[in-house]
Amino acid sequence: MAAPGSAMYVVGCAAEHVQQDGTCAVPVWLPYPQPVLPPLTLAEGTLVAFAIVSVWALGVKARLLFRAART
Repeated sequence: MAAPGSAMYVVGCAAEHVQQDGTCAVPVWLPYPQPVLPPLTLAEGTLVAFAIVSVWALGVKARLLFRAART
């Protein structure tokens, strides 16, 4: 795995440079897009899911509390 912030490249070929045998006459290096979020372990994913559910539950509780206070 590459260090954070370092660019990764892959070899590409334009369609007009592909020869009859499938090789590329003029290969070019193209930047490889990195995923926005890093891969998570099961424990990290569980923590993120728990945080999302907790915030959602807190919002539902607050909505019910505000609704009860208004009536």
